[in-house]
Amino acid sequence: MDTRIDDLPTSQHFRLERLSEGVYAAIHRSGGWAIGNAGIVDLGDRTLVFDTTYSPQAGADLRAAAEALFGRRVGLVVNSHWHSDHIWGNQAFDPTTTLVSTAETRRQIVTTRGDEDLDATLAGAEAHLASWRARYAAAVDEEERCELALWVDQWEATVALEDILEVRVPNLAFTKRITFHGSVASAELIELRGGHTTSDVVLWLPEARIAFMGDLLFVGCHPYLGDGDPDALRRALDAVLALDPQAVVPGHGPVGTAENVAAMRGYVDTLDGLARQMIAAGEPEETVTAMAVPPPYDTWQLRMFFAANLRALYGRARSASPTIS
Repeated sequence: MDTRIDDLPTSQHFRLERLSEGVYAAIHRSGGWAIGNAGIVDLGDRTLVFDTTYSPQAGADLRAAAEALFGRRVGLVVNSHWHSDHIWGNQAFDPTTTLVSTAETRRQIVTTRGDEDLDATLAGAEAHLASWRARYAAAVDEEERCELALWVDQWEATVALEDILEVRVPNLAFTKRITFHGSVASAELIELRGGHTTSDVVLWLPEARIAFMGDLLFVGCHPYLGDGDPDALRRALDAVLALDPQAVVPGHGPVGTAENVAAMRGYVDTLDGLARQMIAAGEPEETVTAMAVPPPYDTWQLRMFFAANLRALYGRARSASPTIS
């Protein structure tokens, strides 16, 4: 069963977008608590959910949407990587659901349970929310308000998590690649290491030629490069481009195409080049603060990531150049 487009389930946290027969993207909705995007796929005999968003509330809506679309319980849930905006909805799914990740991602998720940083994040959520609300109220530029709204959403969701969050760990782990063959479609999980985190998964649907990329791809937004290796990220993006996808679903931003994957690669090349130029010219890292965001990236959302990304790439390039004093 594939619900007609006019009858798609709705949620205050995300909007569903039908990409192909039995394939849906769940895209974060402003004002909601999904924060990260997700996916729902009908394999014929099983329903697969890719990522579970930031909050149990959004995760519960995601589960309900998947069950309404295909008239069965969710059989498989995939975590693309360990970051909270892709896994904290895990607890909304039935405990008997098979929860899948790479072995490295599972290890990372295990380490977050009872972690002091997690406790501190939850304990400080109300103060952070007040700060972001104040910044939002003071902003006069509409683009800035749109960007700040996401952080307000995230901290509102975090406040609501303090007494209910349970970090649920995957019960099926793999390395490199695993394929689930359903009665009408197959789903390939491809591990690509080091580009965004130590281990990320792309969900590739060969029949539909659709790739769900998690945070290896941001569309219309500055990505977060602080935990990854730019060379590994370029290799990951090239690997996806080699699949020749017809549609790609990013971890953040709207559904895109191969052109958006190429644009993301261009972003990495541009910032890596800027960092290396700064080092060659003897410019200190502090000059990043005054740098303007170059076009076309000056129109992308999450602009605050630009300086952080450039600093990260500067530090990586400098550490790789021991002859530079």
